[in-house]
Amino acid sequence: MNLRRTILQSIQSRAWLLLLSTAIILINTRTLGPEGQGQIAWVQLGLLLVTGASGFIAGGAVVYLKKVIPLRATLLPGHLWLIISSIGTTALGIQMGFLPQHHMFDIALLGWLQGIIIFHGQLLLGAQNIRAHNRLQVMQNAFVAAGLALVYFVWGWKHVDAFLAVLGLSLALTALLSFPPLRHLPQTDHRPPLKDVIRLLWKHGSAAQAGGLLQMLTNRTNFSLLARSAGNGASATGIYSVAFYALEAMWIVARGLAPVVHARTANNSDRKQRIRETRGILGLAVLATIPLACSAALIPDTWYAHLVGFGGIQPVVLRLLPAALAGAMASILAHHLSGIGHHKWNAYSSGLGLLILSIAAWQWIPTHGIHGAAYAASVAAVMQTTCLVFAWSYCEQSPWLSLWPRWSEIRSSVLRSEEIQ
Repeated sequence: MNLRRTILQSIQSRAWLLLLSTAIILINTRTLGPEGQGQIAWVQLGLLLVTGASGFIAGGAVVYLKKVIPLRATLLPGHLWLIISSIGTTALGIQMGFLPQHHMFDIALLGWLQGIIIFHGQLLLGAQNIRAHNRLQVMQNAFVAAGLALVYFVWGWKHVDAFLAVLGLSLALTALLSFPPLRHLPQTDHRPPLKDVIRLLWKHGSAAQAGGLLQMLTNRTNFSLLARSAGNGASATGIYSVAFYALEAMWIVARGLAPVVHARTANNSDRKQRIRETRGILGLAVLATIPLACSAALIPDTWYAHLVGFGGIQPVVLRLLPAALAGAMASILAHHLSGIGHHKWNAYSSGLGLLILSIAAWQWIPTHGIHGAAYAASVAAVMQTTCLVFAWSYCEQSPWLSLWPRWSEIRSSVLRSEEIQ
C-alpha cells in the first residue's frame, strides 16, 4: 500500500471515530446531563489507566521489537499481563482515591476487554496492517453508539449503568472480532524462550508505555481532580469532559497520521528520509489542526448548550486552544521517537507535563474551577511539546529548527506514492 493511500485511510478512520464519538457524547449528555456525563468520564479515566498499565507488556513495544521477537511469540505473555494489570491497576487506583470505588469491578472488567483490543491492534500495526487496526477502533465505537440508541430510546433505560452495560457488550464483541485477523500474522520458525520475550517486552514496553501512561494522566487527571472537588464535582467534570472531547476532535488529523509515522519510522533506517517524511506529516497535522481549533473556539456557547443540553463549554474550549496546537505536534513527534526506539523521551516529556499540570491544577482549580483546569492543561501541553522538540533534535542529531516543514514535503506527504519498506 502506498503512503498516500495509507494516510488517507487513517484520516478517514479518524473521521469515522470522530463522528461516532460525537454521537456517543451527544447521546450521553442529552440523556444523562452533565452529572451523568461526569460520572462516565471518571469511569473512562479508570479504563484508560488500566490500558495504560497493560501496555507495559501488551502495547506498542511489539511493533518496535518485531525485528527480534516474532509477533506471535508475544501473544501468551501479553494476554497474561492483561489480566494481571487490569486487577492490580484498578485496585491501586481505588486505594489512592483516584478512581470511583463503587465502579471498581466495572473498571477492571472493561479495562481488560479494552486492553485486548488495543493489544491486538498493536500486533496488526506490527504486521503493517494499518487498515485492520483502524477498523477495530471504528467497529468498537459503532457498537457503542448503536447500543446506546437502543437502550436509551427504545428500552427507556436511562442511567449510567445502562451506558456501562452497553460499553461492556460492545468491548466484548469487538475483542472477539479482533482475533480472526491475527491468523495473518507472519509465520516463523524462530521461537525465542518465553522469559526472553517477557524481559524484552518489559524493557522496551515500560520505557514506551510510561510515556503513554503519563500522557494519559496529563490529559485526564483533571477529570479526577474536578470530580473530587468541592461542590457539584460530577457536573464540573461533565462540562470539562465535553470541552476536552472537543479538543480531541481537533486532533483528528494528527492522530490519524500518528500510526503512519510510527509504522514508517520503525521500518526506515534512512535517517534523512524519515526526517523528511515526519517533517512533512508534522506540517500537515498542524495546518489541519489550526482551522479546526479556531472553528471550535468561535462557536458560541449557546450553540454548544443547544447541542449537548448544557452550557459553559465554549469558555473552556477557548482556554484549551494552546493545548490543541501543542497536542497535535506532540502526537507526531512522540510516534517518531517511538519508531526509532527512543521511548524514554516520551516518558520524560509526559512526566514533565504531568508535574506541571498537577502543580497548576492544584492551584487554579480551587479558585477558577473548570477554567483553571483548562489553563493548567494548556500550560502543561506547551511545556511537554517543547521538551519533545528538543528530544527529537537530540535523538536525530538535527537542529530543532530543521523541524520546520517545507511546503513540498507537506504536499508529498499526501501525493507521493512510494511503497512501504
